[in-house]
Amino acid sequence: MYRLSDFYRLSAALTGYEEVELQGTGVGSVYCQTLSKWVRQDVIEALYAQAEQIGALDNDASQARFYDQIWNSAKLGPVARNIIKMWYLSIWYQLPADWNALYGVDDFSADKQPVEDYVISSNAYIQGLVWNALGSHPMGAKQPGYGTWAFPGDTAKTHNLD
Repeated sequence: MYRLSDFYRLSAALTGYEEVELQGTGVGSVYCQTLSKWVRQDVIEALYAQAEQIGALDNDASQARFYDQIWNSAKLGPVARNIIKMWYLSIWYQLPADWNALYGVDDFSADKQPVEDYVISSNAYIQGLVWNALGSHPMGAKQPGYGTWAFPGDTAKTHNLD
């Protein structure tokens, strides 16, 4: 069983986006279900618990603990990185074989392990955070608006290095 509110809280900490921004994509539930399909529940719960212990991540000490305890964990790090990739690129990447050997789902049948990396859904691709991060849009799916090609793009986000 997954807890969507916990998934959003963790995802916000991992991606740097606010929970409400992630909820606005409309794909959080699908991502949470995807995570639950490929990762054992006890591993997911450990990731939620670790993030919960670290707290609100509102200061440098919390950030350092987060990175030490999650990013550098052989058990939790690969899952955390997959969650980030899932939000930004809308792709589920296979977890490393050595990780699967130690922490993978018990059922290695064809329906439990992806043969290859895959795009989660066409809507997930459209809602990927990568487009916002690049100040762009998915070609052919989410157009910027009539005539916007005639105006210079908003470079304030990418050129302000102060």
